[in-house]
Amino acid sequence: MHIHLDTLAYSNRLRHLLPSQKLWFALIVLLLALVTHYPVQIIIFGWMSVWITIYAGIPRQIYGAMLLGVSVFLVTSLPAIAIEYANNISSEMQSDALWQMQVWGGQIYLSHRGSVRALELIIRSWASTSVLFFIVLTIPAIDLAATCAKIGCPPILIELSLLIYRCIFLLANTAQTIVTAQVSRGGYRTQKLRMNSLNLLVRQLIQRTVSRYRQLSLGVMARGFDREFRFWQPQCYQYSQRYASESIVGCVVLIIGEILYRIYV
Repeated sequence: MHIHLDTLAYSNRLRHLLPSQKLWFALIVLLLALVTHYPVQIIIFGWMSVWITIYAGIPRQIYGAMLLGVSVFLVTSLPAIAIEYANNISSEMQSDALWQMQVWGGQIYLSHRGSVRALELIIRSWASTSVLFFIVLTIPAIDLAATCAKIGCPPILIELSLLIYRCIFLLANTAQTIVTAQVSRGGYRTQKLRMNSLNLLVRQLIQRTVSRYRQLSLGVMARGFDREFRFWQPQCYQYSQRYASESIVGCVVLIIGEILYRIYV
């Protein structure tokens, strides 16, 4: 998946747009996704999905797989929000309980208010995640770093981000190589072999990743690194009035919708 993401960032249909135009648009929509209520967040999720799959031309299968991966981690946190435990359930808790069961001398129950909060969390997370996916899938890492440098982000933050970005690739490639070698030697045929292979994978992954990171550091220093990354952008970007107009109108509509929701709901 990591290869697909980097490739799509360089080959999507919005590649010719100014990275700053896409970044500022995404940051504004992300702010709206965090402060608005769920009806507006649903619209944000749908709107950003249109930008990603139609305007940018990202395959729906890849976008759906990314959302599914995020949703799996999100669902694992929902029981702590929706399910509650109490030694004695009061009348208020009884009216709020959608389902209950007696365990360990107390009552475990599914809270209606907790379920509503969990649903709101899911919607807000999907809306915010869709905006972050828009940044990842349409702005290459180098362009994003150069844009952040232009708007005044601290150099140390940009450098750390680039190093972490590179280390993610190193980690993923190393893990893929080790797993392929283990599978070819039948390392996952039985439960015992599977556990031994996982143990070996973790140890080798740490050792090889540290070794490749040292090689990367030596290579950077050998090329005259002066403790500041400099970015070269040969790509000619264009400012799109059409996309800018849609962005402004869409954000205004979202703000008006949030105001109407706060007034009438």
